[in-house]
Amino acid sequence: MHAARLSKLLRDINDKDASKRRAAAEGLSQGDERAIYPLIKSLRDDNFGVQDSAMRSLMEIKGETTAYMVLPLLRENSYLRNTAIMIIREMGKIAVPLLHVLLNDRDDDIRKFALDLIHDIQYCTYPEKLVEMLTGDSNANVRAAAAKTIGVLQYRKAIPQLIKALSDEEWVCFSALEALTYLNDSNSMYAVVNLLNNPSETVRFAAIEALGKISSPEAIKHLTEHISRAEGFEKITTIKSLAGIGCVPSHPGVAEVLIEMLSEDEWDDKLTAVKGLVSLKAEKAIYHMVDLAGSLDLSDPESEDKLYVIKEAIQSFGCNASLINLLNDDSVKFRAKVVVTEIVGNLRCKDSVPALIILLKSDYRDVRRTSIKSLGQIETDEAKECLIDAIADNDSHVRKTAISALGKIGEMTAFEPLIKMLQNEQYNDVIDEFINALMKINPGLFLSRIAEFNKNIREIAARYTSEPIPEITC
Repeated sequence: MHAARLSKLLRDINDKDASKRRAAAEGLSQGDERAIYPLIKSLRDDNFGVQDSAMRSLMEIKGETTAYMVLPLLRENSYLRNTAIMIIREMGKIAVPLLHVLLNDRDDDIRKFALDLIHDIQYCTYPEKLVEMLTGDSNANVRAAAAKTIGVLQYRKAIPQLIKALSDEEWVCFSALEALTYLNDSNSMYAVVNLLNNPSETVRFAAIEALGKISSPEAIKHLTEHISRAEGFEKITTIKSLAGIGCVPSHPGVAEVLIEMLSEDEWDDKLTAVKGLVSLKAEKAIYHMVDLAGSLDLSDPESEDKLYVIKEAIQSFGCNASLINLLNDDSVKFRAKVVVTEIVGNLRCKDSVPALIILLKSDYRDVRRTSIKSLGQIETDEAKECLIDAIADNDSHVRKTAISALGKIGEMTAFEPLIKMLQNEQYNDVIDEFINALMKINPGLFLSRIAEFNKNIREIAARYTSEPIPEITC
């Protein structure tokens, strides 16, 4: 930055006008070390816009000097302390050497802040110091922070100390479990298994979740054994951990617990339950999984991925009576009905054809359209006849879907009905689908009869062939 420009910004950052101070704070993001102290002072400005601009500019002036000068703010009020943490975190690896001295600070909070920063930066050149804090620090919160940080750093030499920390205070035990889960060391699993007999319910819960994340054959074995002696929420947590692994035992009541989980608020729990029910091949869960799929708000972008997972799960059960019966079940809402209709089509389930034919008379357009698509995929003689009838549906979207299905099948018996219906079609997008289908079924025959149609249809047909389309002569 030019010296004159820098000088002006350094003057403006103290101006009475807040807008000038904010603009100066923003401009100093391109400055050098001379801008650091004025920006740190501006973090105390009484204008929030100036404070925010100063913080962002300090983040841009990456370097050891910035980190060093910001460190004292960790001892200030909560706003300045949190701001300092955000800035130092943004410095990344540059700041880590400066944090070492803070690990010996008399203030418990300062030691913990330093550990949390190393955890977030995920880099450290002195992991032995962290192990020392795990085993010898006087503050449980600091020991817990050390355990979590060791896990994130994947410092495997500390596994024995982490195992020992499982006997520490509960909060430290939880963090040690989290770290051992990150490290996924088979030798530590038995120490975690022993916690299943801990008198503390919360410790047992944490151990169950940790074993679920370790997901080794031994972990599965011990979790399975624990189901028989666990009760209430602890039993549910054990089943949930096994479901997350995708290996649920067929014990009495397990499927019912998983089905109940489908009603929980957290979507991670719902999808874990779906995974477990697939593992059990619990057909009685199909209704509930379909209902879950039908409850999704398709305007939410995240719903598409959820719907895909659920549909794949339902399809894994194959074509079965439980699934087909849902097509005739009036308690199934229309969105869920669309899901079932689509799935039986994907499975090419011939036994579903009678029910799909009935659904062609549904009051819901989307149900009729999906039924048509599925009938087109199944391709029985009965299905083909119904598709031909559907090209006369009052709804243009339904007609278009039926026409498309007949074109994909290449059904010659549909040729004349398609020709007849095309004569009276009003919508260009549907006319386009008619012509596309007829060209797939028999292009030569269709083009030989092109003179039967009006000018608009002939012009649309011209897009499908390089042959000249004849004009109508009087």
